[in-house]
Amino acid sequence: MFDNYASVLGLGNFSPIYKSRLREDVKLKKKIGKFLKEIRQETKQEICYYCGNEFTSLCNSHSIPAFVLRNIAENGEVLTLNAFIDNPILKTDKGVNNSGTFNLICRNCDSKIFSEYENPENYIDPPTQKMLAQIALKNNLLAISKRMFEINLYEKAEKELALPSEFRQLKNDINAMDLNEYIENYKKAKKSLEKNSTSDYYLCYYEKLNYVVPIAFQGAIALISDFEGNIINNIYNMSPKYKIKYINICVFPLKNETAIFMFIENGDNRYRKFYRQFNKLDKDDKLQALTYIIFSYSEEVYFSKQIQSDIFSNEKLKKISRNTSEILSTNPFVKPLLVATDTYDLSGRKFVPNILSKKYKIHTTKE
Repeated sequence: MFDNYASVLGLGNFSPIYKSRLREDVKLKKKIGKFLKEIRQETKQEICYYCGNEFTSLCNSHSIPAFVLRNIAENGEVLTLNAFIDNPILKTDKGVNNSGTFNLICRNCDSKIFSEYENPENYIDPPTQKMLAQIALKNNLLAISKRMFEINLYEKAEKELALPSEFRQLKNDINAMDLNEYIENYKKAKKSLEKNSTSDYYLCYYEKLNYVVPIAFQGAIALISDFEGNIINNIYNMSPKYKIKYINICVFPLKNETAIFMFIENGDNRYRKFYRQFNKLDKDDKLQALTYIIFSYSEEVYFSKQIQSDIFSNEKLKKISRNTSEILSTNPFVKPLLVATDTYDLSGRKFVPNILSKKYKIHTTKE
């Protein structure tokens, strides 16, 4: 996420020369750290986003269940995506308690509303509708938290870093649209839980692997195109009437196996071609496609330190892990959506290592 904000903080791009300089510039690192810490403090809420009660103490909600992270942790730590990106500001490893956390709900709500999907015993069978709704709720809460942070970041950057007001306005107009959509999706998930719905989400893929994979992931992804290049989401459509649609993906390493699944809102026809194409792939190709999608579209992925070390020098994985939706065409006659479609072309999966395959399984004391 920080790479996307480099220009806002006046850092330029993260070239090898600049990275080297930044590692040595302790004062600059501290300044950036202080700036981001202040934004996090300003973004903190006084009331629980779910129940509306005042906080007695903040709760660190995990974007991925803590039990999942513990299944791949070594000495209580996991690796972040920065192991590939190599950003000198970000940490490469984190403790499980501090990995993928956000602060929007109280401890009481956190312990209740996610109780079923955060229970490892509930993965003997495919996830229930209630578990899917809980995951969708969590994914949207995380997205809401991020957009709130970004809005404050651009506001503060204008005041303290002389960020042009036009740029701040443009970015936060987009952030506000995104935030409204996340809130709308959050409300749908909350309503689904409250009415104990049995049909609000569609599980379009489920696989149980008989080994433990070295990565953990949970997130809602807005795919740009499918396997045949058909547009799923036009991320450059600025009309308030146009809604971005998401597919939820989970990779949960369990004690001796791994549960992997995808789901969408029931009735969401925009992903129909995609999941039908996906389900026609053989098992290994499905896993390779998921590896490619996760690396290309998200930063909320964590790795075991037991993963094969040579994976971090793979240039293809390093390249796609730096992807950003803020892609602009250098040719004024080429639309940015075409550039984005090419950048996220799913045929690129053929050139990355299949980290979800048995070849990369980890052996833990839990096996």
